[in-house]
Amino acid sequence: MKRVPDRFLGYAFCVGDLLLELDDQFRILNADGAVKTTLGITSGQKVPVNFLDLLTERGKALIVSTAKTLTGANRLGPFTISVGRPGVPKEQFAIFLAKLPTSAEKIYLVMSRPYRLGLNEKAAQANKTVDDKRAEFYERLEGLFEGNADAQNQMLITVLEAGAGQELSAGQRQEIEKYLKSYSVGGSAATQLSDDKFAFVHEKPGEGGRPTDFAGELQQATGLTMQAATIDAAQSQLSEQDNMRALIFSLQNFARESDGYGVGDIARNCGTLIGETTERVKAFRQVLEDGNFSLVFQPIVDLKRGTTHHFEALTRFEELPPSIKSQWEMIRFAEDVGLIDDFDYAVVSRAIQKLRELLKKGGAPGIAVNLSGRSLSNPDFLLELMGVLKGNDDLKRYLSLEITESSTIHDLDMLGGMLNDVRNIGFKVYLDDFGAGAAGFQYLKKLKVDALKIDGAYIRDALTNRQDRAFLRSMVTLCKDLGIDTVGEWVETREHAELLTSLGVDYGQGYYFGKPSPNFLVTRAEAV
Repeated sequence: MKRVPDRFLGYAFCVGDLLLELDDQFRILNADGAVKTTLGITSGQKVPVNFLDLLTERGKALIVSTAKTLTGANRLGPFTISVGRPGVPKEQFAIFLAKLPTSAEKIYLVMSRPYRLGLNEKAAQANKTVDDKRAEFYERLEGLFEGNADAQNQMLITVLEAGAGQELSAGQRQEIEKYLKSYSVGGSAATQLSDDKFAFVHEKPGEGGRPTDFAGELQQATGLTMQAATIDAAQSQLSEQDNMRALIFSLQNFARESDGYGVGDIARNCGTLIGETTERVKAFRQVLEDGNFSLVFQPIVDLKRGTTHHFEALTRFEELPPSIKSQWEMIRFAEDVGLIDDFDYAVVSRAIQKLRELLKKGGAPGIAVNLSGRSLSNPDFLLELMGVLKGNDDLKRYLSLEITESSTIHDLDMLGGMLNDVRNIGFKVYLDDFGAGAAGFQYLKKLKVDALKIDGAYIRDALTNRQDRAFLRSMVTLCKDLGIDTVGEWVETREHAELLTSLGVDYGQGYYFGKPSPNFLVTRAEAV
């Protein structure tokens, strides 16, 4: 065996203990690292060892199925398998697989002991929320299929749902997920979508082979009645980006139990569902390219002074695609199909353009722009946003950011660091709809913000509901202790404004002060 060049070794050993080069039959052509200790072979061994001979049956199936999806443009892993010589206890390793674009007949494999990557599979899985699992699964789907026609011709996606009236325990959900992972590509392309719904990617049966009855096998193994539907990746053309976005949208609607997205609907109409959604994706992208949306502005008023403090910029689409009934639903659709970061970037750019126009005319008010949690979970978006803000730091008196909770933020530590940079430049940051989501207090702990917008659900009935007033009072006290301003949403009447003022809320927003308008108007000048 030859040694791999040092520059490749240095790169691989940053995360790995062993680096292997395999041929298309999985024979080891080159090996570096703790080769003899782990694999029982030497670098100079003349007879090639087949890597599959060092694995368990499960490990063999994982490596063979995963290798089929390598394109030269993707990297798969890490997933954990047991490796070692026959007759000797095998060791656990985290595996990365890849091919080079210039060498499609060879497979490169990096093996790392799990502790080096901070991997404790059982503990990590136990700490993951269903939202986290779904997000990871969707990322794996994109990595498997986008631009990879070979993979789509070899793979199927199956969704399963527990029969009506069955409530699954945490143990049963874990058992189902473990079972599906054992059949999935790479041993990790399976997930829990909701309390009683699951999905996984698996190989098509060979020519003449019969498809596996996964629902039936699960029933035999667990005693649970399951319904299943299978999506053919090739028929759905999942190597095309828009079709993949449409599939993910369908899976999200399946998880939410949206009308028309049950197991039966997917089994009967999957092609139609994906096709219709793909057209909506294209229509939304056209909206972005043509700039067919506008901004309207709603005043946010200083409750003590009775003057407008700044305006929130809200988007209005000039034309909604068929089947989308509201402006909010359009935003949610953009989040679900992965276009919200492009849209948020367009809105920030439009707001900056508006401020520049107003400043040329003599003056501009403050404008707050909404950013989705989905966008803020994208490192590329954060880098682009920071570049825009640094390039327009002279607008820090006028432009602020509102973080919305409509989509879960997955890396609060990363976002917290970025928001510190934003505030250090001088831009203010608001946390929107506080109290609407379960993660609100976690967000407040991790993210240093200038102001908090209290969700209107706590304000709407606060005049008559003692409990809501108690929640409001506690939120205001907490924010004052933290040095954070408060904004009350859904101020519809003078009585609402007076109540918020008496509780110590700093600012108010709602129809009492003014509706969203293309112009910067306040229809009611006095705050109370």
